[in-house]
Order: sequence, then C-alpha cells, then structure tokens
Amino acid sequence: MRRPIRSIRVPVPAFTFGLIVALAGCKGAALDGQQEPAEPSPPARAEPEVAAAPEPAPAPALASEVAPEPVAEAAREPLEMTFVGDVIFGRYRADGYDPIPDPGYQPFADIAEQLSADVIVANLETPLVRDFPQKSPIASKYRFGASPTMAKLLADAGFTAVSLANNHAFDMRKTGMVETPAILKEIGVVPLGASVTEPPVFRVETIEKRGWRLGFIAVTARRNAPHREGAPELPFLNTRELGDTLTEVIRSGRASHELIIVLIHWGAEYADMPAKIQRSEAKRLIEAGADMVIGHHPHVLQGVERHEDGLIAYSMGNFLFENTNAIPKLTGVLRVRAKPPASAGGRACLERVVFHPAVITRLPTKHPVPATGGMGKRVRGRMSSLSEALGSELVQEGEDLVMSGWSCG
Repeated sequence: MRRPIRSIRVPVPAFTFGLIVALAGCKGAALDGQQEPAEPSPPARAEPEVAAAPEPAPAPALASEVAPEPVAEAAREPLEMTFVGDVIFGRYRADGYDPIPDPGYQPFADIAEQLSADVIVANLETPLVRDFPQKSPIASKYRFGASPTMAKLLADAGFTAVSLANNHAFDMRKTGMVETPAILKEIGVVPLGASVTEPPVFRVETIEKRGWRLGFIAVTARRNAPHREGAPELPFLNTRELGDTLTEVIRSGRASHELIIVLIHWGAEYADMPAKIQRSEAKRLIEAGADMVIGHHPHVLQGVERHEDGLIAYSMGNFLFENTNAIPKLTGVLRVRAKPPASAGGRACLERVVFHPAVITRLPTKHPVPATGGMGKRVRGRMSSLSEALGSELVQEGEDLVMSGWSCG
C-alpha cells in the first residue's frame, strides 16, 4: 500500500536580502535509471515560511490520500518569482579544492536587480558540509562541495529557496546529504527536494509569501549513486515516470496552494532542444495541475513554451559555474509575475513572463552579470530561436525578452 505524501510547513529564519540567484549543472549524465559519476563539462526579500523536506525514506511514497488543506485567505497582490540555473562554489581537482568566488567576493551582486523578486529560486548543484575537506571523498572527475561560509553567499544575495534534487547530491556522501538542508535552514534559505529518511520522498513543499501559498515539487532524473540502505533517499525518477508518479502529488497540493511549481533536473547535457519524452512528460505535469515546470542540468539555456495555462522552461543553464565556454556561459534570469486568484482556494494566473539575459564573466572572478550590447544580442538570439522552435514567441523589450500570449483578462 502506498504511503501518502503531504505538505509540511516549517518557519524559516528571517534575513535581509538584495542580491540573488545562482545556477549550476553537472556533466557526463547517465541515461535515466543509471547512476553516473558527476561530471560537468568543458534581491531583497522577506522571510518565508517553508515546508521542510521530511527526512528520506527507503521506499518512495506518493501523495494521494491526504485531504487537501484549504487556503485560509486569498493572496491580494501580484507575486513575482525569479528562477536561475545551476549554482556551485567550486570543484575538486587532483591537487585539491578550486573555489570559484574569491574570498569575500559577492558573486551575485552585479545581477541583483535582475534577480530581485518576492521569491528567488536556483538549483544548488553542490552539497554542503560543516567540516569541509580539501580533498574529495569520492573518486569522480567532477566533484563539487562547499562550506557553510560559501553557502552564506546565497543568503546574502536574497535567495528564497534552492533545489537539492540533482546528480551531485552524493558528492560529499551521506554527510553532505544530511548536513546540506540543515545548513541552508540555518542561513534562511529553503531546501527543496532534499534527500530524506522518512516518507514522503516525492512531496509538495510549501513556501508562504505575502499571503501566497506556493507549492514546490523538486525531483531529479539524474543521480551519481544508487540509493543505499539506511541512507537518505533522493527524489529520483526516470523521465518517463514523471507524469505517472507526480500527477497524484500535484493534485494533492493543488487545492491548498495558489501556485504549484515543479523543479526537475533532467535532459541531455549541452543539447539545444529537450527530448520528445521531456516535452510530453512536462505537458502531463501541466495537465495534472502544475503552473510551472522549471528544468536544469544541460548546462546550457533551452527554450520556453506555454502549454494550456502553464509555463515550461526546459533548462535554465548555468548561473554560477566554472564553465565559461561560448555557449555554457550564456545564461539568464526567468521572471514570472502571477495574479492572485479571485477568491480563497482559487488558482492564480500567470500574467507576465520575462527573460533577463545574462552571461558568466571570468573577471575579477567567475560570476553572472547582465548581458548587454553584443553579448545581450547573442543570449536573446539563442533564447528566441530555441523558443520559436517550441512554438513560442519572445519579443524584445529593452535588453529583455517578453514571452507573448500571457494575460489574465
């Protein structure tokens, strides 16, 4: 008998913010269902209350039998959210750890304006540990890790939440899987999709902001180690299992949240377009009741599309990452503005979608900056053409791109 999934709320410590978001990725991804050696390739805000990830379980559980909790009062004002891709703070090499930001450097300061929103979300591609080793505990070419001091850069930049469901979750072994969510909570950043020791593994995690209840479901279709008995369990699914497994989870959280956002680590690295199975499964998630599907892992930007009243962004690329090659360095910030439902218990409407072009620069240290001039044209050109291939129109507005077709009447 399947155990039910539920939403859990935990107050998150308050802290001030002004900068924002980071992204990162992983390379050498294995096919769905296989483990891989993790291998990557050559804004101010208020305190949210969050659904804490229950601790991992040996057998995945689904959400279905729990009665939905009604929304007490409808949100009154529009809400803005920004999403970015993969974030890491350094990697292990043969001679030790190679950090990305120099000590004391704020890597998100230059892009704070573009990141600024009510809620800021990234994919944290690196585990965190308190006793940070100078040599990696795993034997893999691409190994990530970070200390609590490095993680504090996320809080300084105003990140609201980060997804931990990705194929570098095991880079610091069990210690990293256990300590990462705890460290994030301590600095005021909400961990989403953390590995857990108790069900549910696949779950809706709630963030409350300005009267809004936002439900997040974070999963990965890539992993770098199989689940081990007694260890926290990663919310891992094959891409072809997404619709079947998450439909009940989405429906279980739909009535008690104005927005449902699914974060997925998936796809092929450096691919310009998502696979057919990704498109079909993403659409199934929207049809099940998700408002947004936000992807990462390919290390490059991919296009966006609308399905019914939902938004799908297949890959947000890298955000704070070591790879500054021609295409992987092209990145950006996806901004979504939602209009509140007309009444309590209703569903919000996405009324505006904007893409802020950015690029990962090398100086004075690798970090994301707004892409303007010729570089802005390059980023816009990539996003426009890849989105057009998915049937979407992006219209230039200043340095930004605005996605056509969104209106709440």
